[in-house]
Amino acid sequence: MSTILYPSPIVGPIHSRRLGISLGVNVNPSDGKICTFDCIYCEVGYNRNRHTTSPRPTRQHIASALEAKLKEMKADGSALDVITFSGNGEPTGHPDFLGIVEDTIRLRNNYYPNAKVSVLTNSTLALRPDVHRALMLVDNNIMKLDTVDPIYINNVDRPVSPAYDV
Repeated sequence: MSTILYPSPIVGPIHSRRLGISLGVNVNPSDGKICTFDCIYCEVGYNRNRHTTSPRPTRQHIASALEAKLKEMKADGSALDVITFSGNGEPTGHPDFLGIVEDTIRLRNNYYPNAKVSVLTNSTLALRPDVHRALMLVDNNIMKLDTVDPIYINNVDRPVSPAYDV
């Protein structure tokens, strides 16, 4: 399986079929993957093959990089439909995810107030109070749930935690 790793913390902008012109925010390191699932179909690859040697980017670094890119895009007259959290693993696992979302919304409001904020998530951490609050702030939650069948989940999504239960 061919796999890719995304730069961190800002990716693009890219043209997405379903979202339009999207600027990606990768809150995970650019040299590896951090995920609560180890899906057999993941475009980033298997967890065991993608161990990171770097820490996650800090909230401050992400905000600075995002603001610099938004300023550049605005100065160039570039369009932007959405700022999308995705990347090398599960974005909601970042310990400062709520603050990062708040920073992103503030920056979006300053530079591209009509753009949406989206999160691509496997939903495993949505019950954490800080993650839930963050997800309630964004415009578009794209939350994955392949099935409720535990055998399928264990064979295809392969949860990292043996305690995972849909």
